[in-house]
Amino acid sequence: MVFKVRRNLQSFGLMVLMSIMLLLPQVAFADTAPSFSLGLNASQVTLGNDIQVTVTGRNITDLYAYELNLDFDNAMMEFKGISSGVSEGFSVEPQVNGNHLQFAFTKVSKVPGENGTVNLATATFKTIIQGSAELQLKSVKLVDSKLNDYTSNADAKVRASIVSSSNGNPPPQTQTSTPNTPKDDQVSKGTIVMQPGDGNLDAATKTATFVLSNANWDKAIQQAAANEKGIKKINIEMKEIPGAEAYKLQVPANLLSNDVNSVQIQVISPFASVNIPNNMFRANELSGDSVTLVIGKADVSKLDKGVLNQIGDRPVIDISLQSGDKKVSWNNPNAPVTVRLPYSPNDDEKQHLEHIVVWYLSGDGQPIPVPNGRYDEKTGTVVFTTTHFSIYASAFVQKTFDDIASLDWAKNQIEVLASKGIINGSSDKSFDPDQPVTRADFLVLLVRTLELDRSRGMGDKFADVRAGEYYDEALRIARGMGITEGVGDNLFKPSEPITREDMIVMTERTLRVLKQITTNSKEEQLKQFKDYANVSAYAAPSIAALVEVGLVHGYDNAVHPKEFTNRAQAAVLMYNIFTNLFK
Repeated sequence: MVFKVRRNLQSFGLMVLMSIMLLLPQVAFADTAPSFSLGLNASQVTLGNDIQVTVTGRNITDLYAYELNLDFDNAMMEFKGISSGVSEGFSVEPQVNGNHLQFAFTKVSKVPGENGTVNLATATFKTIIQGSAELQLKSVKLVDSKLNDYTSNADAKVRASIVSSSNGNPPPQTQTSTPNTPKDDQVSKGTIVMQPGDGNLDAATKTATFVLSNANWDKAIQQAAANEKGIKKINIEMKEIPGAEAYKLQVPANLLSNDVNSVQIQVISPFASVNIPNNMFRANELSGDSVTLVIGKADVSKLDKGVLNQIGDRPVIDISLQSGDKKVSWNNPNAPVTVRLPYSPNDDEKQHLEHIVVWYLSGDGQPIPVPNGRYDEKTGTVVFTTTHFSIYASAFVQKTFDDIASLDWAKNQIEVLASKGIINGSSDKSFDPDQPVTRADFLVLLVRTLELDRSRGMGDKFADVRAGEYYDEALRIARGMGITEGVGDNLFKPSEPITREDMIVMTERTLRVLKQITTNSKEEQLKQFKDYANVSAYAAPSIAALVEVGLVHGYDNAVHPKEFTNRAQAAVLMYNIFTNLFK
């Protein structure tokens, strides 16, 4: 599959794991059999807060892949996510069936297996009912680098006490003695965990500050393994300090100022996790010795009541960089940052997860849609990518139009894109789905969906585009990227309706420039359509490519290349691109 979607990786991983785990003979790994235990990050937790359970293996020999099965009290806690403690590989999407969780991981290529005491995985659950909740590790299957496997009926148990916070005081946080759990800023497998005792809380500002030392950074870098692109991943986790409403992480400035992206730094706080590339700034661009990342609750007291009503109790986060007491301006389209906000949708939202959106709140408090913002059900987070820091909010928006009720094939797609601010109606009530889309309007829609900007290069203005037209910048961005050269003679004909084949050509060229399509198409794909002979020679490779990746299907067994594209058809194509990008 040439379209880079996560589903391919998950399907491949599942195939590999199932083949090596189910088909091979069982053998013992070592003279001393592996044993397993569960450990909680806290034996007592306040109702509504998260609790984490870590699966640890001892006497491990040459561990290359594993599958674990864990039962939890699903009446008292909700599964939020799970991450592997083993590096240099990938995991299959966790499977949850009632109170049972199954999770699998495998290394890739010729890398050594793990030995000794190994932190296999950490699962996160949200507490939903007060009482005593039990978690039980039912079994673990291990596979070594020679593809021998071993199954243990682990039967390890832990119990957590979920208590009410009605007295306003947080419960004591007592850790169990779990092997391989980082303590006191300990570094383990490229992960740095900063405990409450490592930070300072300013009672006046309610800001907790942690400082990353060069020594711990160097140790983490040495332990982390590079992926196939030569990039290492470092996790820095700031544990919760009761009463803190913002978290600061001070790091050496050279960690974030490089000319080459060689490290991805995931900073985890109780309010959000921020995945930062180490080339946020150019080498030596930062003047000070250190820089501070600030992640905190945003002040929403001055927001318009209408905006506040739509945000409700959803997360609003303020992210910034500081050098000393001054904010550091950062806006780098070549080094995007991914932000995740923990969030549990309500019952209504669970029925319409695609309508959970992200807004950037401008200086005057006006919401500006972040098109890529979405809810990730697998991790239980609202996630978005940005190239500048500011205040961001999650909201729930359900936008519809009176004239799309009968469009079963396009109604949901139009509503989702309208809710995310990617498309607009012809009025508040109407979408005019059958109206043709002009060449200029389609490029504006394409640029907005894929969030293309001037940093990718600006081409010359077309002779038939007046300065100041709303589509001028989008056309110049597309020309600068090599997506279009118009119709000849430096003309674009912006007001003419766009044909289906021209719409597909521009889309395919854009995805190829963005490296979302990387291989040559097979034009025999077109022979499935009865009108394939009507496709222009210049458009055939592009149409074949989008058919191959499942973005174009045609209708009535035909592709209709010369027909004009209407607004509903354009919306469906943009929706397909959007959803495929984030699978």
